[in-house]
Amino acid sequence: MDPHAEPGARTSLAGPVGWVIAAHGLSSLAFFAFYGVVFVQAAYDHDAGPGQTAILGIALSIPFIFGSLLQGIVVDRWSPKWMAALGYAGVAAAVAVAWAGTSLGALYASAFLVGISFAAIEPARSSLTGLLVPEAGLVRANSFMAISFQVALALGSLGGGAVLDLAGADVVYAIAFGVAVLPVLCMFAVPDVRPTGVTATLSFAALREGARTAWHDRWLRLLLLVTGLGWALVNTFFVLEPIFVREVLHQAQAALLFLWSAHGLAAVATAIVLATRVRTSRREPLIICAGVALIGIGIFVYAAPARYGLAFVGAALQGIGFTLMYPPLLAFIQRQVAERERGRVTSVFVALQEAMGLLSSVVILSLGNVVPVQATLVAGGLLLAMLGGVGVRAARRAPTGAAVDGPSA
Repeated sequence: MDPHAEPGARTSLAGPVGWVIAAHGLSSLAFFAFYGVVFVQAAYDHDAGPGQTAILGIALSIPFIFGSLLQGIVVDRWSPKWMAALGYAGVAAAVAVAWAGTSLGALYASAFLVGISFAAIEPARSSLTGLLVPEAGLVRANSFMAISFQVALALGSLGGGAVLDLAGADVVYAIAFGVAVLPVLCMFAVPDVRPTGVTATLSFAALREGARTAWHDRWLRLLLLVTGLGWALVNTFFVLEPIFVREVLHQAQAALLFLWSAHGLAAVATAIVLATRVRTSRREPLIICAGVALIGIGIFVYAAPARYGLAFVGAALQGIGFTLMYPPLLAFIQRQVAERERGRVTSVFVALQEAMGLLSSVVILSLGNVVPVQATLVAGGLLLAMLGGVGVRAARRAPTGAAVDGPSA
């Protein structure tokens, strides 16, 4: 934690860290309103098949992977505040590109900009949280961050679907652009705290150091494998979901966004529980792996019965699982890793997850329209639940309190 940070920022979720949470929530609100429409337009307006929706995933993943690695180093030696501000500006630009475009190419370009933007935002936000919040409050702070994200998912998806039905895609994009500008303004209220101590040079050696830190810690290594491998299956679901809604559930355009809102509402309730009842934890690896397993169960419930009502149940289970996975994961990294390396280690996690997502998108693209959509989702859900179960079993073997060995030097 930065010794020069304002005392109020270090002990309370009000003040500077509140602006970080607000920026995260507003950017997420704009993202879920507009990006759901991007998938809807691809699947319905442009009649995209699995190969075309896979390109949307690839367009996002490639800049996200390489950008998050490099920008994780920049965060550790520059300003996480201004890095986040640049990322939020990029999200607004992505909305503008989708709004102005009339082809699949414009949607791909928008996804590319989202990837670049998220690559800046993710390590910067993680670093800022660790600098502004004391160790004992990290789980709670990240849970409030998750609440802002999941409220945005619920409201952005629900609102985006309603506006899409009533007024069309252009109005959704216009509203989303207006909201997307606000997080940039929020960042001006955040102090320019920066990591202290020796910082890495901007080189591949620094990237290796971040990867080495993650791999040499047994619990970070477990989570790296479970969340990294699991993301290939999660990404497969996201790529095929709009086609599943169109061809298997036989629902109209806005149905996809309404399903996303069910995910968000369930996640909000879970995040509130984490924020209000969990102050600190030494068992985050167990919680995270249980979350991965629950996401897999949710995907199975969503896809196997092929019923619209049960798809809402599956989406809700996924929302709970994601909330059990991400806030504890960020809190664990922030507590387990030395201040000067948090950005790099977070970037390693993000990059591995997106690399596995990219791999799954490339496989879907290579197979094209021969991909059996429902069978792929059902199998993916079962495999993800099994992967999470293996992680739970490994994490449970550790005695209580052993999940944290102290910050890596």
